[in-house]
Amino acid sequence: MLIGCSKDSDNDETTAAPETTESEATEDTEATEAAEAASEVNQLYDDLIKELEAVRNGDTDEDGMNALAEKLSVDTIMAPEDAVIYYTEFDIDGNGVDELMIYQHMIIEGGEEVPIIYDVYTVENGELVHVIAGGARNSFYLAADGSFYNMASSGAAYTGYAKYTYSNGQITPVSCYFTDDKTGDVLWYHSDAGLWADDSVEATEEEANAFFDFDYMFIANESEI
Repeated sequence: MLIGCSKDSDNDETTAAPETTESEATEDTEATEAAEAASEVNQLYDDLIKELEAVRNGDTDEDGMNALAEKLSVDTIMAPEDAVIYYTEFDIDGNGVDELMIYQHMIIEGGEEVPIIYDVYTVENGELVHVIAGGARNSFYLAADGSFYNMASSGAAYTGYAKYTYSNGQITPVSCYFTDDKTGDVLWYHSDAGLWADDSVEATEEEANAFFDFDYMFIANESEI
């Protein structure tokens, strides 16, 4: 005998799927967009590093080298074979976009090894932005407070020390000391507007050297090319 079983409609319970709130949907969308943007940034940096690797390994022709010379410091591209080129990616100014720094190590007084930075990139609107284009006579150093210090020279009478803040793809001068022979003698000057600015006032070498005494940022996540 078959016994039929009926379900009492009064006991019929249906578990409704939890609704996604508008704020949760917005957060999910923003997280997805942020992940896609980060992936795009990483790909642009990876492509640039691969170009540099190809040049360093002798795997590109003259056209490829000339093309890269439009993007990176000649001192990076033409560094000696035994020189180690480093790079790192991290968000310097905390705006959600990693910067790319390409640099070598340098031994300073006291035996400390610090990064001497030749190139810094960021990405805006899907395009690479060359924030810092340095070189052996125009070197940059990342300070512990996230600012950049610059040592520049364009001859025996022209030496410059400068500090820049960095934000959203731009560096802004904070303070600068430099030498100039505009009076006939090589003297030190100071300006907040930039190196060799017209509004400079006379300073001393002691003031300039004290200004350029700063703490370097330790970079833990560097990679070699």
